[in-house]
Amino acid sequence: MSQPHVEHGTAGAGEPALRMWSWNGLLALGDNLAVRAGWAGQDRAASWLLSARPSAVPSARRMTAVRLNAWGLHEQAAIADRLVGELVGEALRHAIGKIRLALWVEDGLLRSEAEDLGARVPPALPRHNPLLDRLACCWGVAGRIVWFELLTSERH
Repeated sequence: MSQPHVEHGTAGAGEPALRMWSWNGLLALGDNLAVRAGWAGQDRAASWLLSARPSAVPSARRMTAVRLNAWGLHEQAAIADRLVGELVGEALRHAIGKIRLALWVEDGLLRSEAEDLGARVPPALPRHNPLLDRLACCWGVAGRIVWFELLTSERH
């Protein structure tokens, strides 16, 4: 039996291509399995370290959707998915190291933060972002951290 030939991500004719998982893709897959198996705990807080690679954005969006659905925040999942993609994408434009993504729910608010852990000097981020302005109840920049908040139905 012949082994698949992989050269720059493509296989030879008639042979299946092997998919090489990125660190971010493996992180998202592992997190999804942990949530489904109940290993992620019932804490309504999660944090991940992403590699500063293009795969960070789709991986962050997948992990956000899985966590929010597990927490019962189905209404916020679609909006948070887009906003997390925006935060991580913005961090990725400036990142040279790891990006920390955090989500938590407290006092009726869902908060997400993306932080560039490798920057020596915080980047000059725009003070106006149309997507965040339109969808988040509030958002901002604090040093190397870009964050947003969404209201949940749990607000008292």
